[in-house]
Amino acid sequence: MPRKLEGQVAVVTGAGRGLGRAYALALSAEGASVVVNDRDDEPAASVVKEIASGGGTAVVCGEAVGSRPAAARVVRAAVDAFGRLDVMITNAGADRRGSVLDLSDEDWEVTLRTHLFGSIYCSVEAARVMREQGQGGAIINITSDAFHMGVGTLAPYCTSKGGIYGLMRVLAVELGPLGISVNAIAPPSTRTEPMLAFADSLAAMGLPDEQVAAFKATIQEPEDVAPLAVFLASAEGRKLSGAVLSLTHEEFMVLDPPNYSAPVRQDHGPWTVDEVIAAVRQRG
Repeated sequence: MPRKLEGQVAVVTGAGRGLGRAYALALSAEGASVVVNDRDDEPAASVVKEIASGGGTAVVCGEAVGSRPAAARVVRAAVDAFGRLDVMITNAGADRRGSVLDLSDEDWEVTLRTHLFGSIYCSVEAARVMREQGQGGAIINITSDAFHMGVGTLAPYCTSKGGIYGLMRVLAVELGPLGISVNAIAPPSTRTEPMLAFADSLAAMGLPDEQVAAFKATIQEPEDVAPLAVFLASAEGRKLSGAVLSLTHEEFMVLDPPNYSAPVRQDHGPWTVDEVIAAVRQRG
């Protein structure tokens, strides 16, 4: 079967590990050339090697994306390496946690600058290139359902993710006439370094051991979420704009707009991209 992203060029920020790595590998497997961005060159280079070993094409871009000049350099890396840019996934994050009464100015600054301002600058810089190309594109912002649930000790993270949701909704309205779709992924609790550290902190927050164990049992693998990135980058996914989607090993969910919806279930997991497409059509 033809690959869904053949000839496309994608940037994934924060792609050296965890979810970003999974997104980059999944996009490459479907034919995209990928700019693997991470503030640390070593893990990014490792992902590029993984992509190359699978027959794909990728380059490293070592930038911390929390400033406009850095975001512009990330976008320029795609154009310089591959001649264009079709897909931007704003995944980079840097979390500080603690009681909201004890967080320092730096804790807020680091988290907001990487998550929120990184998403703002990378989305805008990517959209400018896509507008110049005149062929549309896809922007995928990584948010979280934590922003409306409220999670203790994660105030900067929740605030950032709420801002990313608002950013996505506005970009979807403004960029739609240019043929640029803008959607968000709200990953479930996923096996990443920050999530595992948070899970380990629950006992210190006073949760009984059985509740901590129950929470850890819900943690998904990054690869369980990655099909959503491929779907939203694909021609079929670009028919959506302004939506927040989530995917676990067993459930696909439309989280917005405007309310949570009943999930589409399947029992064999993990999902394929074609199954995600069928679930989206079923949800209407």
